[in-house]
Amino acid sequence: MVVSVHANSQSEANADKSKQILQADAYTGDKLDLKMQLTEILQSSLEIHTLLNLFLERVSTVVRLDGILYVNEDADVSASIAKQATHSCGYRLITNEDNLGEIIFKRGKKFTEKELSILETLLSPLIHPLRNALRFHTAVRAAFVDPLTGLGIKSHMLSNLEREINLAKRHNQPLAVLMIEVDSLGKNASRALLKQSKLAVTDLAQRIVTLSRTTDAIYRCDSGLFMAILSNTDRSGAHVIAKRISDSAHDLVLVEDNQEMQKLTLSVGMAVMTGTDSSASLVDRASKALGSAKKRGGNLIHS
Repeated sequence: MVVSVHANSQSEANADKSKQILQADAYTGDKLDLKMQLTEILQSSLEIHTLLNLFLERVSTVVRLDGILYVNEDADVSASIAKQATHSCGYRLITNEDNLGEIIFKRGKKFTEKELSILETLLSPLIHPLRNALRFHTAVRAAFVDPLTGLGIKSHMLSNLEREINLAKRHNQPLAVLMIEVDSLGKNASRALLKQSKLAVTDLAQRIVTLSRTTDAIYRCDSGLFMAILSNTDRSGAHVIAKRISDSAHDLVLVEDNQEMQKLTLSVGMAVMTGTDSSASLVDRASKALGSAKKRGGNLIHS
């Protein structure tokens, strides 16, 4: 298959160059044997990190490499098998069918022209396996992600929480859970929310993600119900995050027929892990705290 690879090579001076590789069979002998080996071994996995490990291991036998970084922004994928290095060369992997992202090779010594040509040639056996791995990644991600908000889904929540609990106990770290729900609305406002549900829920979900940390995991459990797993977070830290999230909803307003209906408010139930908690018991305590907040009129944080 003819593959277009746009190369972007960088040294300390950030010098760039671009190339287009139109022939995949430019080398013979040992390099052709290595291409055949790569073609075979790269069919053995659909996991992107494993593919990069296999590729790095084989290619390093002819061009010394310290690591690889792979980035595909469209698929929200980033994988690194790399140490800090002075020099790098990066290639955008573009075929007639796909933009497969960018792969960057790293090492401490500057790449020679001959080594760059070898790397460019050895990229072709990676194209098909990488495309298959990306499709597999997309399919797996879709099974665990809410299509409206991009958050994790309820069925994946408990297994992830169980893992976080085990890690927290092993490292003697705190862990907290927040249950976040839009407060009950009047009949007319509920009808307006239904009409605007996609916009309102997506906006609210994005705010929750923005106000949480990158180490936190956010899930959508129901139409207006969310859960946040806050790793390495004690009661006071969880309350700070809960307050930010609660306050963030105050400028969200439901509108029907160009008339302002009602501002959204949130109730938050908070639970901090104890030594005897399981995922089910921790969620149950957070849910009961949420129920207490709503019984007290809503727009509250309760633990």
